[in-house]
Amino acid sequence: MEIDKIYLGDSRNMDKIDDESVHLVFGSPPYGIGKKYEAYLNGFDEYLQLLYDVYAEVSRTVIPGGKIGINICDIATGSRYNEGFPEEVMVIPKLVDHLKSLGCYLYARCVWVKTSFPWTNSPYTHFGSKTQHSEYRVLPSWEYVFIFRKGEEQRKDKSYKDGLYISKNEWKEWVTGVWYINSVSRNTLHEAQFPDELAKRVIKMYSFPGDIVLDCWMGSGTVAKVAHKLGRKYLGYELDPDYHKLCLASLSQKDLFLDYDPDLIENQEETEIEAPDILNELFNERNE
Repeated sequence: MEIDKIYLGDSRNMDKIDDESVHLVFGSPPYGIGKKYEAYLNGFDEYLQLLYDVYAEVSRTVIPGGKIGINICDIATGSRYNEGFPEEVMVIPKLVDHLKSLGCYLYARCVWVKTSFPWTNSPYTHFGSKTQHSEYRVLPSWEYVFIFRKGEEQRKDKSYKDGLYISKNEWKEWVTGVWYINSVSRNTLHEAQFPDELAKRVIKMYSFPGDIVLDCWMGSGTVAKVAHKLGRKYLGYELDPDYHKLCLASLSQKDLFLDYDPDLIENQEETEIEAPDILNELFNERNE
């Protein structure tokens, strides 16, 4: 099996990845609210079946004791899947039951609070002279991160003797389960980018250096980029050919990897990297 690869294909059939070869899976499924990259989904039942099929395949690839991380939201009120009716549809309880049937158990839960949430741009949070009292809509400024473990026991290939790879200060901040992290201010490469910091916390907490990290919803390549920075190997699947090109272009730019984690490389300064020109060109072509 090749590693450090992003495959163009459907993650319902990740035939390039061996059974029980991946140590951590992390990614964000489609939101299910009608974004452009979700156009192939026709209704809530089809959306839910997609999640079931992908995570059944994910469970095949993960080693016993390995972790599956899912960054997900509830279906937003007034989405096209409920014809605009103001109802919140919780997806994760259905996924919890499904993964449990596959031998993967809910292990930890976190709430990502978006500290730079642009709530003023939402049509659901209007407040004015025509606002009907007692009919206020709440637009969540948070998302969930759920961690599952495959099997009832921890990994057999690791123990406390292998050392700790987060600091005590990181542990104290992250173990609260409430993470205050700025959202991506501009979705330059993808409609639904999540910040590097979110991927960093999950990868550092639930994998070891040298482990293989899989993202089956690769999008703009954030998980692969951060996994590389943290000394992990990466694998990914992306269904959309244009986003697949963006991933490959992004990962081919050496400068994107200048900001390695300082815990792994001493005296390495953090560097904020902007998308290289080739990525901007591809993104502009896609949106013309």
